[in-house]
Amino acid sequence: MTGIERQQKFVTLAATHADDFKTRVSRHDRENSFPFENIEALKTSGYLNMTLPTEVGGGGANLQDFVLAQERLAQGDGPTSVAINMHIFNVAVRSDLWRLGDQKQRPFLEACARDSLILCSGTSDPRMNTVIGFAGLNDTTRRAEKVPGGYRINGRAGFSTLCVCADFFEETAHYDDPTEGPLCLFFTVPAKTAGIKIQNNWDTMSIRASASHDIIWDNVFVPEEHITARPARRWDAYNSVFVSWFMTSISACYLGMAQAAHDHAISWARERIQIPFDKPVSHYPGNQFLAAEMEVELRAARAMLLQTASALNEPSLRASPPLIDLLACEHFVTETAISVVDKAMRIAGGSAISRAGPLEQMYRDVRAGIIHPLAGYDTLGILGKLAFGIAPDTMPRWV
Repeated sequence: MTGIERQQKFVTLAATHADDFKTRVSRHDRENSFPFENIEALKTSGYLNMTLPTEVGGGGANLQDFVLAQERLAQGDGPTSVAINMHIFNVAVRSDLWRLGDQKQRPFLEACARDSLILCSGTSDPRMNTVIGFAGLNDTTRRAEKVPGGYRINGRAGFSTLCVCADFFEETAHYDDPTEGPLCLFFTVPAKTAGIKIQNNWDTMSIRASASHDIIWDNVFVPEEHITARPARRWDAYNSVFVSWFMTSISACYLGMAQAAHDHAISWARERIQIPFDKPVSHYPGNQFLAAEMEVELRAARAMLLQTASALNEPSLRASPPLIDLLACEHFVTETAISVVDKAMRIAGGSAISRAGPLEQMYRDVRAGIIHPLAGYDTLGILGKLAFGIAPDTMPRWV
């Protein structure tokens, strides 16, 4: 299979799933329910395993393939695209680590491909500064205590997307090693491990169907052999591979939501006629200006996203990516997606806020793009420091 054939395969598969998931996306939003049936469909089709290497039985999708597929999936069901993104990009990260020489990853990758396992990575820690702790990946308030044979983990994790259907949980915890100093321990354990307590407290404005509940880690034992110790608050190859896959793919999800909002508003405006005029509202100059701005924004965002992703299609490049490119891409694409949805709302007018139509949910869902790390002024702060050649974790000078 050529690269083009592989890409077409996964984009076509995404379109098929999008058309199916779209029929129930509003119901899951209203009920705040998790779309278990969508996850099963993604398992059955092989979409779930697209970024796993072909050597272990996966689809072998590269970063650009993944980005294009996720944008298309989000056009039908934004919340499901965001939710499943958290598994697919995480196994892609582990796949890169294996390609870069970490042979410990292969058995887990093979199991994921063979059994369509779901990995939940709920490392976020709202109590830790996002820039310093990097969503719990570099440091966290969760604590590890050394005990015979391993560690005991205690603390709280946020945004544990997919936790209700996960087979494994990926987590981090801070450990003050008497010899090596502060460490951020990284580990994966079966979802049924004693002491892991899902809080069932995900009740939000956006992406309600993602089941991103908090998790309490209550004296959870993690065997020594499951632990990877990394220096706390240190940027390394893991971070680099992580941001390469995550910042591009999550941006694609929100771009897909924006495209869906655009398509709905344009279709609606072509048909809507208001008395006494005999032409549809698509003929109103104001709506034409809004439509023009949406076209420019979508094209600019997609071009930036694809340019960023295509430049990182090889694992060696993702191990040392231009961070400024990734941050600029995520910031521009997600902020543009919000702008496009807002314009679609303006075109549709009063009908846009009705829950009988899709725009009201799209308006809420797309706003989740501003809370993924790094986002908003956190992103701008780091971009500004990088532009000046200042280390990203340098403390600001407050006047």
